[in-house]
Amino acid sequence: MTRDLDLVLFGATGYTGKLTADYLTQAAGRESLRWAIAGRNRDKLAAVRDELGDGGKSVELVVADAGDPAALAAMAKRARVVCSTTGPYAKYGSAVVAACADAGTHYCDLTGEVAWMRQMIDAHHARARDTGARIVHTCGFDSIPSDLGCYLAQRAYIATYGRPAATVTGQFRFKGGFSGGTVASMVNMAEEMRRDPSLRKLIGNPYALDPDPSVKRDHTPRDVRAPKRDQRTGRYLTTFVMASCNTRVVRRSHALAGFPWGDGFRYDEVMTTSNPVVAAGVNVALGGFVLALATPVLRDVVVGQLPQPGTGPSPAQRTSGFWRAELVATGPMGELVYEAGDHFDPGYGSTARMLGEAALCLAKDKLTSPGGVQTPSIAMGDALAERLRSAGLTFAPAVA
Repeated sequence: MTRDLDLVLFGATGYTGKLTADYLTQAAGRESLRWAIAGRNRDKLAAVRDELGDGGKSVELVVADAGDPAALAAMAKRARVVCSTTGPYAKYGSAVVAACADAGTHYCDLTGEVAWMRQMIDAHHARARDTGARIVHTCGFDSIPSDLGCYLAQRAYIATYGRPAATVTGQFRFKGGFSGGTVASMVNMAEEMRRDPSLRKLIGNPYALDPDPSVKRDHTPRDVRAPKRDQRTGRYLTTFVMASCNTRVVRRSHALAGFPWGDGFRYDEVMTTSNPVVAAGVNVALGGFVLALATPVLRDVVVGQLPQPGTGPSPAQRTSGFWRAELVATGPMGELVYEAGDHFDPGYGSTARMLGEAALCLAKDKLTSPGGVQTPSIAMGDALAERLRSAGLTFAPAVA
């Protein structure tokens, strides 16, 4: 099938969509990129293209609504890759994935919606495997630092000690804010769990994204952690809000790869802070936030104080943010620390770079991975790591 476009950015008029469009504009020249921005409103798409300046003049506009399967199918058939920023994905993303799986078109997004990803695996993995479409969720701060970081940490550990680490723990610290789209996704997930209580069990399963999530394991990881002091760094470790998504993505990667690190391999994540009061307060704050989202009256009050759809951190806030992750790999042979990080805020400035490079990797690089609902490390691995390093992100063993 002839593809006249390398890449279509679907949802380009949203907050993160605009950031990703700007990033792709900067990359388009060096990549000789044939690309388009897509959404349901031509006038808004034209306004985004105008904001891209001279680099956006050659960008095509594609009108397609998330609820129009015929338009989505036509869009997918034209492109090598569809990159989607249209969250909440459980509301607006399913038909896009279906169109890409049917057309053999690669796909990436930045979702962190575990229940929706499980639905996409069940509905489209086999079809995408047959057509060769690589369907790759979580190509932003959820969950590239975790998934690609763990993959690279294990490879470094094997190179050092001759065997894989028994455990890898991601230790995260960051500075950044929320966008209205992220808030909308959290609210939608809470509403779905209220309507369908079985989703709570699914989301609570630490192996929810494994090929067979029903397989019993000897070890049951915990997403919520009591704060404790880390003897290695002196910092305090506590619950990381994104662990419930990231850890499941890493475990899916391990399962898809055939469990190369052993059946007993464990991956966990924590947030780190130098302040013991902050560490102690995180679990209370997270618990209160979850309770508020699950209670309609409280939810309306809380959400009213948070960013609304289409809004997010200012340019100054994005450039003053950062994220750092230490992937601590341990085993009988010793310990190795692998570092990842970026000097932009994690959820938006850095996520736009990660998502943009993931889309370019799928569109332009010679990958050998199979089709199917994959993960960033399984679908792109070293090719993506090299791209991200070239873009200024850190992925390297820690210097002793």
